[in-house]
Amino acid sequence: MILSKEQINRYLRHIIIPEISGQGQKKLLEFSVLVYGETVEEISPMIYYLSATGIGNIICHLHNVQGFESLISNIKDYNPDISLKLNDENELNNDEVKFRIFFGNINYITNFKKNVSVKNNIFIPSIISVYNEWDSIIAYFDNEISLNHFINNLSNEYTNLNNINKYNCGYIISYSILGTLCAIECFKKCLQIGQIQNDNLYLDLFSMEFNKIEQNNLESFIKKLCTVNYENINNNHIKEVMSQSKVLIIGAGGLGSPAAYNLALAGVGTIGLIDNDKVELSNLNRQIIHSVSRIGMPKVESAKIFLKNINPDLNVITYMDYFNLENAVEIIKDYDIVISAVDNIQTRYLLNDACILANKPLVEAGVLKFNGTNTTIIPNEGHCYRCLFPNLGAGSGASCSETGVLGPVPGIMGFIQSAEVIKIIAKIGITLKNKILMFDAIDFDFMNVNLEKNPNCPVCGKNPSITTLQTYDLTCKTKEDNKI
Repeated sequence: MILSKEQINRYLRHIIIPEISGQGQKKLLEFSVLVYGETVEEISPMIYYLSATGIGNIICHLHNVQGFESLISNIKDYNPDISLKLNDENELNNDEVKFRIFFGNINYITNFKKNVSVKNNIFIPSIISVYNEWDSIIAYFDNEISLNHFINNLSNEYTNLNNINKYNCGYIISYSILGTLCAIECFKKCLQIGQIQNDNLYLDLFSMEFNKIEQNNLESFIKKLCTVNYENINNNHIKEVMSQSKVLIIGAGGLGSPAAYNLALAGVGTIGLIDNDKVELSNLNRQIIHSVSRIGMPKVESAKIFLKNINPDLNVITYMDYFNLENAVEIIKDYDIVISAVDNIQTRYLLNDACILANKPLVEAGVLKFNGTNTTIIPNEGHCYRCLFPNLGAGSGASCSETGVLGPVPGIMGFIQSAEVIKIIAKIGITLKNKILMFDAIDFDFMNVNLEKNPNCPVCGKNPSITTLQTYDLTCKTKEDNKI
């Protein structure tokens, strides 16, 4: 297989990563994965990121196929390289399938004993991703015995679980993040990158705690998943306050795409989008709210089309402009919370200072290759960006040069940003205030690092020296810095 010029452009941000290269991208395009899921809505984030990565053959077996034809149409427009299809029960034993994903809530996964075996008694390496509101487990299996053992334990614990509350904000966050993690694991399995055999993880997204677990310790985490209880959360109240909230997203690219996607599903009333770029083919290895048919369209308008399609009641306000010194104060004043979805050090400082001075919460994230970071800045309560990097340029690192990014990595970070926004708006859970979350996709590792507010910070300290917005210049800025 030889990559065409169009494919090289599409997957450029993958190909320039040495661990992937053109040869790796060819393998991805020839790889086949079988996805078991309950509904189209739940598997859609996973399918988008499998497609973004370039997994060439995606076969789905769904309990409810409503909306699947529409998903096929969207994926064809997003990445025409990808084959997405449904298989019935008689066609599931496909010799070409190299990886399986079992994906759903507890009730759905407990019914899958019959689908563990395959033709000729050959076991296909599999991931089970199971979630219960804000909590979830993703576990890898390389043999039928251990997978059956997991499902049996899940079934036994599930008998004591009542009142599963589906399709609230916690579920939306869980299936989006889990699906994107599955896309990363599929990528790793195809290219044999990382230690996938140890990739078992318990995610508590309500508290932003992540526990890596071994196969022999899965039972205790299964019990925890089945006993977690969020009955005290008033989901009707959350729905009401979400519908009245206004969120500003700076950047409609790799981070802004998943953040906006989840917030639209979660029922945010108004999303403001600011971005001065137009859609390019090279964006589509990670920017899932855009498509081939909208190449050349302003990103904010392309994003609006996508978001209104999944939530017609959403109010989308677009700004085809750079977020800059002249418009910063005027734009953010009308919003409750701001998401930083940029790869531009000047804008990071400007956003930080503007939000601190305006007393607006800011959810900040960054990505590079296989790694991501996330933190939440609450003025007058916790740290700010300048507490970490007091001077412009101190935190720039490699962001001024194009080093590539694995498409689903900004997906994980953007979905986490949306989770933080929901918790701040609804006043629930524990956020990443005074913490920085670090994600390593290759080692499948999330790590929280505790931070402290700097009393001498020039913008949020006891005696701030920055009391108005100022000029933010960095000589190594390039055009590509804006294009996460």
